[in-house]
Amino acid sequence: MKLAMAFLLPALSFAAVSGSLRGADADGASSSRVAAAPIASQPPSVMNGLAGLPALPDKDLPKPSGPVGGLKVLNWAGFSAAVTYTFDDSLASQLAHYAQLRATGVRMTFFQVSAAGASTGWQQVVNDGNELGNHTAHHCHADGSGCAAGAWAGSRTAEYAECNRFLAQSYGIGHVWTTATPYGDTGYDTTAATLFFLNRGVQGGQIAPGDATDPYNLRIYGASAGQTASAFDAQIDAARAAGNWLIFLFHSLGGDGGYAPVQAAGLLASIGHAKAFGDVWIDDMVNIGSYWEGQKAIETGKIDRSGGKIVVSWKLPAHFPPGRHVRITVPGGTVEQNGVALAWNGAGYYEVALDPGSLAIVP
Repeated sequence: MKLAMAFLLPALSFAAVSGSLRGADADGASSSRVAAAPIASQPPSVMNGLAGLPALPDKDLPKPSGPVGGLKVLNWAGFSAAVTYTFDDSLASQLAHYAQLRATGVRMTFFQVSAAGASTGWQQVVNDGNELGNHTAHHCHADGSGCAAGAWAGSRTAEYAECNRFLAQSYGIGHVWTTATPYGDTGYDTTAATLFFLNRGVQGGQIAPGDATDPYNLRIYGASAGQTASAFDAQIDAARAAGNWLIFLFHSLGGDGGYAPVQAAGLLASIGHAKAFGDVWIDDMVNIGSYWEGQKAIETGKIDRSGGKIVVSWKLPAHFPPGRHVRITVPGGTVEQNGVALAWNGAGYYEVALDPGSLAIVP
């Protein structure tokens, strides 16, 4: 299902995690800004949201025993659909409700504006395995106008670099994989492609396995002010029916002056709705996005056949995160990587590492 909706966010107003930072009001007028005090710096070591694939129930399926043949990559790691919850602007309400978000057991992506300052609360978000992404230093348009917090850093590259440094120094994040463009301004897209693995936009829609969606303008469903669980549940149902990846975009969870506030109860209920199916993969943007890109890399790779052996080779896109895997099935034979046979999983797949860039199917 593809939605036609697209929007450009107005100048936002957002509160600092510690209290008093506020960006431009809806009419563009600037209000007072007091940056939060940074927390202590630490070495850049955090893997930033990277995790393994979710478990599937073991059905005790036998290893395929047919002829050696082509492979099939399982969509969404063997799940029916995928959902990612993303949050913009480093808003106080996101931290205020973080204990409830954490209790869901779902990894999420929080796009940070470094001018909002650092907080031990965001450090806990990182420590719990969630992803912090880059939402630039000052949340300006791509031409440097309309900055919501502080002054334009001088270029789009500088805006990204300043935010990356902040995330490394404040939270020990060794690599920032994803970004979300301020205001959905597509003028950032080409710069984002030189620095990041994925960029989330604000154009409405969902993402299908192997489709031609621009990885530097990923489609989303943006929550509008006052929406409730029923609106979010409908999007989840549509994604599951179509077998798609749904990326939610949330801003304020209320009480902080942020853009498009919704009640946390509706958001939490939607997570419960998605989890209740048991066949929807809910994870952060880098994990699901790397599977989506990894599947495409293998399915469009080179195939060589010789002496009954099939070799499939592929090239990963720029800035691809390390240690990623996809799940495949084959009609028969044994799947090998680097000369080592892979174990068959009774849930119905081989798990293939993407870093080697090739695999072999042998009789």
